[in-house]
Amino acid sequence: MRFTTLALGTFFAGALAVTDVRDAVACGGCFHPATPIVSGTETTSVVTDHRMVFKVSTNETILWDQVRYTGAPEEFAWVLPVREGARIELSRDEFIGALEAATRTTVRGPVRTCRTANGGTRTVGGDDSGGGCGGSDDSATLDSARAGGDDGDTVDAGAAEESDGVEIVAEAVIGPYQSVTLRSKNGEGISEWLTKNGFAIPDNVKPTVDAYTREGFDFIALRLRPGQGVQAMRPVRVVTPGSDATLPLRMVAAGVGARVGLTLWIIAEGRYQAQSFPNAVVDRSKLVWNGKTGRSNLTDLQRTALATNDGRTWLTETSDRQSFERNVIVLGDDTSSVHTLYTQQCITRPPRVRPCDEDKLPGPGAQDADGGAGGASDAGACTELVSGCDGWDDLEVARRGLHEGDIWLTRMRADLPVAALSTDLRLEAGGQTPISARHQANVFSDPNDEPCPDGVLRSNNTAPPPNIPPDDDSACTCRTTRPLHKQAGTWLLIAATTFAAARIARQRKR
Repeated sequence: MRFTTLALGTFFAGALAVTDVRDAVACGGCFHPATPIVSGTETTSVVTDHRMVFKVSTNETILWDQVRYTGAPEEFAWVLPVREGARIELSRDEFIGALEAATRTTVRGPVRTCRTANGGTRTVGGDDSGGGCGGSDDSATLDSARAGGDDGDTVDAGAAEESDGVEIVAEAVIGPYQSVTLRSKNGEGISEWLTKNGFAIPDNVKPTVDAYTREGFDFIALRLRPGQGVQAMRPVRVVTPGSDATLPLRMVAAGVGARVGLTLWIIAEGRYQAQSFPNAVVDRSKLVWNGKTGRSNLTDLQRTALATNDGRTWLTETSDRQSFERNVIVLGDDTSSVHTLYTQQCITRPPRVRPCDEDKLPGPGAQDADGGAGGASDAGACTELVSGCDGWDDLEVARRGLHEGDIWLTRMRADLPVAALSTDLRLEAGGQTPISARHQANVFSDPNDEPCPDGVLRSNNTAPPPNIPPDDDSACTCRTTRPLHKQAGTWLLIAATTFAAARIARQRKR
């Protein structure tokens, strides 16, 4: 989310429908045309949030970056500083949506077994909450990420000659986008080229572009192709050869306001943390539960942690082993793996027809199984029927080069002031202790909320329990402990074991 100081550029990602003017997810530096664009009552666009996924292996580093802003995204372009050899590929919104769902923070309220007036017991409490019910504020549902367009092809248009000291390394059509890769040995060459081509570079960002140029970075610029609307926008992932532990946050300053929220998922063989910024985790001993509202104070604790060190702190929300290959059960929890959360969004999609892969067709002299000539059909172009999951390759790309049993998924968050974006984010290996996304609040914020007027017979354990799925989508349902028939079964087993042990003892005495 790392070993050399190669700074991989942040990239563009898909669109989210949030307001009447569609919010777009972009990346890196967000440069708009020199002529102001008017969209409704808005004339400017401000980046408010980045969600990034960073995968590191020994052979490659891959960055997914999702940026939210308001305005007219079809008139904007995204500029990315990248190392030589980097390439752009199409991705899907559903991938980040699956990571979001897999690492969603939940808080379980206190559970009390109360003594009743007639000598019996009753179990109350155990509210299981997350997102808006005491968990992380920025949790999103899978549906919120389903904004990708149709599948698109990548067509390399080749390289062009040098222009004004800037080498156009390559031009390509990537799905709904046009891309160009630029290189310059002149420190101001890239910024001058962008300005001449209609990009208004803010005065505070131009020195950053020039600095990346002097440091040997290439730049990739993306724009929507003519005739492509916002609905066609797709995420893009940037693949760079080699292992790199640095994210170029300096470029994020382009287009943001006074602050920018950053969510970062790290996919690697082990837990990672920030090296160039302070780190923090929530002190779980300070969790309390408001019995009147059914909420915890987790959000307040997170905000307090993020505000430390002048707002430069990166908060690790969760970090643990995760499966990108199959559904797994972890410590009795039935929470789905990233693999299931991702693929369940495509298995219900109908099959579709696409052109055949010409490289896989038999040669002109080959024979079909029925003895006929091979190659394209006489009736027209060759097509093939593929499943709804065809082209959904983010999981394969994410786990490529990693050992399945050693893959960790770490989720970090920051709310950085623009002044903190003067430093790139360097990452390092952290303590290899898992941090669960499930929290347990054992005390009430108001002692009067204790539900046992006749005394507490037993309270819940301090360890976070397995996540209990709610009856509906609210995730705020009051829960009790296990059902009576399971408790009875346990006591029957204990009684049977005791009886058997006593019988064996009597037989030995004989």
